[in-house]
Amino acid sequence: MKNTKHYKYKEYLAHTLPFIGHGIVTGLVVGVIIFFFKLIAEKLEEASHHIYEGAKGNPLQTVLIFLGLIGIASLMYLLHKKIPEVKGGGIPRSEGIMRGILKLRWFPTFIGTLIGSLMSFFAGLPLGSEGPSVLIGTSVAHGLNPQKRGEATNREIMTGGACAGFAVATGSPLTAILFVLEEVHRRITPSLLLIASSAALCATGVNYALCEIFEINPILFDIGAVVELHLPQLGYVLLLTMIVAIAVNVFDAVVFHFQKFRDAHRSKIHPYVRLLFVFLLTGLVGIFFPEALFGGRGIILGVLSGEKALYVILLLLAWRATMMIFTSASGATGGIFVPTLAIGALVGALSANLLVLIGMPEEFYGTMVLIAMCAFMGGSMRAPLTAAVFFIEATAQYTSVFYVAIVVFGVYFITNLFDREAFYDLVLDGMEKAQHRGLKRRIIRFECKVSENAFIIGKPSRDILWPHSAVITGILRADKNRRAMDNDGEKKFYAGDTLFIRVQLYNEEYVTKYLYDLVGHDHEMVKTEIELEG
Repeated sequence: MKNTKHYKYKEYLAHTLPFIGHGIVTGLVVGVIIFFFKLIAEKLEEASHHIYEGAKGNPLQTVLIFLGLIGIASLMYLLHKKIPEVKGGGIPRSEGIMRGILKLRWFPTFIGTLIGSLMSFFAGLPLGSEGPSVLIGTSVAHGLNPQKRGEATNREIMTGGACAGFAVATGSPLTAILFVLEEVHRRITPSLLLIASSAALCATGVNYALCEIFEINPILFDIGAVVELHLPQLGYVLLLTMIVAIAVNVFDAVVFHFQKFRDAHRSKIHPYVRLLFVFLLTGLVGIFFPEALFGGRGIILGVLSGEKALYVILLLLAWRATMMIFTSASGATGGIFVPTLAIGALVGALSANLLVLIGMPEEFYGTMVLIAMCAFMGGSMRAPLTAAVFFIEATAQYTSVFYVAIVVFGVYFITNLFDREAFYDLVLDGMEKAQHRGLKRRIIRFECKVSENAFIIGKPSRDILWPHSAVITGILRADKNRRAMDNDGEKKFYAGDTLFIRVQLYNEEYVTKYLYDLVGHDHEMVKTEIELEG
């Protein structure tokens, strides 16, 4: 008689070990690459800062800076023409790749992201290294998948690479794991959790080891202890929630309307002109106020310490928000995670000043700024759990978690009432339109029969990364004793089952190949176009 428990144990290991193995290898390799990428980026930013500082009162150096910026903008334009996959924020692009929305040529994207983002950092653009780290991790993970067992498995492996890149870039492994589950895939499955956690932990271990060798602090924000909030401050916490929620929704509205304006007038402004404008504007500000440039880490630490005057905070907020929009529209290579945190910190600084003005003790200023920063990030990404855990990892404290949760989830609730698209989703939508410009989106119904040893056999529907926008409209069971359909996604698939799937798509060839990777190649797929969008 078959030992059912032993069989299930072997089956579990057979499905589990490959994901852990991929995660470990990916984490080790990505950890090393991102560590040295960050190290080079920091050195370039330091050199750039000294160059801008030296230009004050030096006309010749000022002219040379602008000539250099024109040259870098020209090189980036050529890079974008050759490798369009490196345009824009690294995190939204990685999300699009892992969701199956955007295409990826892993090696050109890897090299192009390295070169393009380093050019942005040296020029002083207000972009961070976290987004490129995620995109580099995604690309490297794709390249490390020698078996090429289909796009569904590849998307899971790339998730591990993105998670490892985020973990090393921010020094926050738990935030990284939650980020790819809550923000990227918006689901938790056993395979995603295994590969994300194994990759993030291995990458973090490598990062810590290298930081010890090079005597570098592995934490993105070494904030230290913050003043603990208590119940008497609850009123200030609730007021902070309202202010941050309004700020998130104003920011989302401005981005949305700017994107509509940009789409309507895109053909009138050449891509090179958009890039050149952003680089020259950065240089103009850098000559007079170099502290306003780069990713925003210095700004965050500055406002947390309370050393910034109110008028400086207002100017920085206006500059950073404007440049966030212009830079995203230009497609300059770089990350927008820390720049988003910087805007949140500036909103928090203004809010904390207001709260102090109406009676809040000044000792809570830094705590309120930090909470507002995390809540703004969580609200703009629609990822409250990621924001709450980031606060814990950034401060290494649990004492104010109750108040952090109130602000983070309060901002998330209020933001959803306005029913606006998240900032990252707007950026991703722009990338998708750019990739498929000139193509018509169609809706096709696929009839697929599951082959023996197909990828989806034995897996519940909720654990499978289906093509983007795919909807299973029906299942015809090979075994009539099994239920035809379920509402909770728990029922598993078996050989001989016939699936009816509706997909909204641009690229029929890609989706067809993807579905064959899932259901196997033993049976021919039947396709019917059921709707055509004008």
